[in-house]
Amino acid sequence: MLQQAVGDIGIVGSLRPFTRQVHIPRDCHDHRRADSLTSLNTSYSNPLLVGTAIRAQLEHEVPQDLPLEKDFREDSAYTITDHVHQLHASLSKDPRTLQLITSLISHLHAFARETQFTHSEWTKVVAFLTRAGKESTDFKNEFVLLSDCIGLSALVDEINHPKPLGCTESCEPGPFYTEDAPEIPSGSSLAKAGTTGEAMFFSGTVKNLKGEGIKGARIDVWQADGDGIYDVQYPGRTEPNDRGRIVASPDGSFNYRGILPTAYPIPSDGPTGDFLHLLEGRHPHRASHIHFTLKAPGYDDLTTALYPSHSPFLGTDPVFATKKSLICELVEERNPDHWSEMGFKEGEVQGGRVWVWKYNFVLATITEVEQLQRARATKAL
Repeated sequence: MLQQAVGDIGIVGSLRPFTRQVHIPRDCHDHRRADSLTSLNTSYSNPLLVGTAIRAQLEHEVPQDLPLEKDFREDSAYTITDHVHQLHASLSKDPRTLQLITSLISHLHAFARETQFTHSEWTKVVAFLTRAGKESTDFKNEFVLLSDCIGLSALVDEINHPKPLGCTESCEPGPFYTEDAPEIPSGSSLAKAGTTGEAMFFSGTVKNLKGEGIKGARIDVWQADGDGIYDVQYPGRTEPNDRGRIVASPDGSFNYRGILPTAYPIPSDGPTGDFLHLLEGRHPHRASHIHFTLKAPGYDDLTTALYPSHSPFLGTDPVFATKKSLICELVEERNPDHWSEMGFKEGEVQGGRVWVWKYNFVLATITEVEQLQRARATKAL
């Protein structure tokens, strides 16, 4: 029904018929019929006014209608932007929906005026968006990719997940998180035997702003392998790899063995890839990283990623997820005696080294985040 189709965005008004006088020309072939219809008070159910499809949709629900009282022209004081805003303000019942739609339309119309947007350019944009919709799948959403590549996803994440100064910054989780990561003891390996890549040892702590370890913090880890491929991208995947869930020790510490991740490209064979090619210097290659989600009672959940300082593309990451505070200096451990102390067995270390990665996560309490959100909201007024 029409109410269901548009009710979610708040533009359906009270459900009552709108009636009006219908003028039929006097030279109509049947003057008697014309005379009778001239003064006929009709509604949306009248087949002379409304087609079959709409009458079927509006059988039980009728939207508001409003008369056109003013002309809108681009060179006048009352433009199409004003008219659209007035219409929505007259019909919308939800203040937040009206705020979002009004702001979006204002900026889009301002963009068209500022750039003197041509009809040819408009046609290309519509074709681009149409193609993005057609080429999106459950595994590759072109609209999400586009949002990532224009920095919108990173901005929304920053707005919605503010962190007090001194806390670990957040970033988007990306598309490769799964619910089937195994729970492993601290000190175990995330990588299955035979996984491509150089050996890595990660040790970390989870603390609060007071420097206190957070006992029982749960750390969810997932990453690509040494070929830059996630386990879910391999055909015939039967079990998780390069991912796991760890519970921090009473002092907030944890560690695990794994594979050093490498850089990899985001999908670039669709409209988003074409968008990147439009701008010289843009590329689809993500910097190397490991994803983390940390949770603890009383603390705000943190989803973030860490990046090795030796990775390429730190400054040109296509989804704008790299932040200086999340870049880490890694150490190459070449002493075999130290490898065994980390839990590596003979033959597990390839290339004559283990990459040692350390990071101290700092979580904010829910109260600290709420205070920051209130302060930002007050400042925005």
